[in-house]
Amino acid sequence: MEFQFGQYWKEYSENELSHSETHYLLTIYSFLQKSDQLRASTIAKELGVSRNAVHLQLKKLSEKKLVKIKDNFISLPKHSIVLVEKIANKRQTMIVLLTEVLGLPEHIAVTDSCKIEHLLSDETGESLLKFVQFLRSDRKVVLQFLKEFQKYYLQCDPEIGCGLCESIHSMEKGNEDD
Repeated sequence: MEFQFGQYWKEYSENELSHSETHYLLTIYSFLQKSDQLRASTIAKELGVSRNAVHLQLKKLSEKKLVKIKDNFISLPKHSIVLVEKIANKRQTMIVLLTEVLGLPEHIAVTDSCKIEHLLSDETGESLLKFVQFLRSDRKVVLQFLKEFQKYYLQCDPEIGCGLCESIHSMEKGNEDD
């Protein structure tokens, strides 16, 4: 199997938000849902970082016009709220996909969704949401699909030769010998 990375790895660093910026915005958004008065010290406590680290990140976010700071209170402009809600929706969609469809434990699903939530394009996020909504429907064909998927045994075309199936099968054989 030939992998083509080309321009794709460059797009990762060209994201609008870094992972850290995403966490700050999600934290700010979450607190502002409960109260309209948010200070840097609250964010520092929630994220377990120093107030200095929060001030540095808020400065970056402010320069990008993603947060507003007035009289030491932090707020989000409307375009930031839209951005954060898209990210939060992608995160929740991924959590549902990973737990309900793929059967992963919630702690793994939450961690993995956190890693990729802001890297997915809006188009991919919307398509995943549509897919998850379809899979959550109570149509007979979906229920049958999910039953079959849960029983599915991984088998690959030997001509592909990616090594994944061979690794899984050798692990399974190792477990049978125990």
